[in-house]
Amino acid sequence: MNNIFGGSPPAVILKIVIASVCIGLLLDLTGMSPESIWEDAFATIGDIWGLAIGWFAWAGKFLVMGAIIVVPIWIVVRLFDVLFGGSKSS
Repeated sequence: MNNIFGGSPPAVILKIVIASVCIGLLLDLTGMSPESIWEDAFATIGDIWGLAIGWFAWAGKFLVMGAIIVVPIWIVVRLFDVLFGGSKSS
């Protein structure tokens, strides 16, 4: 049981209870409620998801633009290597 809890279960539970009461008091002093925390948490997750999608759209444009140049050059270099380079021994 100690491996699961990270210590003796009563001690761990007591630490969790004390930490929860302290955090609850701190949040109450700042005027937060459990409902607002959940609402804000889900809104934050949505904001992060939107930022991630926006970043991929931004980066994707540059990826495609660069690939238009890089991929054909890579293909030509590989063809020249296969046709004229032969096998190289390391």
